[in-house]
Amino acid sequence: MEKILCFLNGYVEVLICGGQTERFFNLCMARGIVVRNLRQNKDKSFTCIFSVNHFFLLGPIRRKTKARIHILEKQGLPFWVEKGVKRKAFFLGFFLCGMLLLMLSGRIWNIHIEGNRANSTPEILKFLEDQGVSHGMKKKSLNCSAIAASIREEYPQTAWVSARTEGTRLVITVKEGDFQNKKKKEKVEPCNLTATESGTVVKIITRAGVPRIRPGENCKTGDVLVSGCLELKNDSQEVTRYEYVHADADIYIKRKLSYYAELPLEYEAEIRENIQETGGFLKIGKLYLEWGAEHKKGWHTLTEELPMKLTENFRLPVSTGRITMNRYQKKKIIRTEKEAKTEAFCILQDYEEKLMEKGVQISANNVKIDVDHRTCISRGNLEIIEKIGKKTPVEILEQPKERTTENG
Repeated sequence: MEKILCFLNGYVEVLICGGQTERFFNLCMARGIVVRNLRQNKDKSFTCIFSVNHFFLLGPIRRKTKARIHILEKQGLPFWVEKGVKRKAFFLGFFLCGMLLLMLSGRIWNIHIEGNRANSTPEILKFLEDQGVSHGMKKKSLNCSAIAASIREEYPQTAWVSARTEGTRLVITVKEGDFQNKKKKEKVEPCNLTATESGTVVKIITRAGVPRIRPGENCKTGDVLVSGCLELKNDSQEVTRYEYVHADADIYIKRKLSYYAELPLEYEAEIRENIQETGGFLKIGKLYLEWGAEHKKGWHTLTEELPMKLTENFRLPVSTGRITMNRYQKKKIIRTEKEAKTEAFCILQDYEEKLMEKGVQISANNVKIDVDHRTCISRGNLEIIEKIGKKTPVEILEQPKERTTENG
């Protein structure tokens, strides 16, 4: 508190020398003048601090003691204001800065979106911009309830949305759930399940319809595997009526899948050399400036761009970047027999992995890899187990006539 008061009132650091210095300080104490930070120098002079009010009371004491007073430094608010009055441009700039901050504080400069997974942040920001909500808009014209309602309407998979302002920040919290607008179920048409491939049925799980084939039996492309036509029979095992359903089943067959691949022993590859050039670029709107790197044939270019942002999602039309260019040279390479077989085996493994990603099981691998003087050839077949079943229209049969005592 003493330091604050000292700053507000102003203080002077002085050098006192010559005359009766001891009497000078005794008179100061007798008249209630406060002396701060009193220090004696090597030349028997003294350095101390007086407040501005007490400094103006030192005249009579100085004349009585014949002491000389030299002002070393002036500090405090009164001297700061005195200097500032002479610098009108400084005060004008300070005032304009305050007005600018006041004006900017009434606008939204950061739009933060959290909780979104199914819809990306740039997508939601683009939608908000189309609705008139963007960076730099006035906070007074912001309707958080309307923003939340429009997002819920545009993205039905959101369970709820909240929008609130925190200073110059608009925070939108999205919670996604399973509360989607369920589409009306389309009318289910009766159908059969037919085979799309030829093979041996290994498993069939029927949920609706009548299976026409059993595990272990062979089927051909186009055969009806599960019929959507149900025969209703009486006690005499006579068909009295036909009912039609949408056939539904899981049908797995085992079949052979042919495989053939060629891999040349001699090929051309790009080998990276230890030669590199770097540069940079600057983008301001449509203006593009580049330096340091010259694009050449046979060089690969790697560009790293760093966009400038004021806030999290407020991107400026200015970006800088780094350009790295590496020199490559094309060379002919000849694989050895071992290298060729290893490469061919890796290609086969990648092919099998893609099949398994589609839900296909591989029960046997009958592929052989042979190498001649120019090519590595992989040929053979894979025994696979896959799910089949194609929906086809069911044939509508004429309903049987009712039997009476007259027609036997």
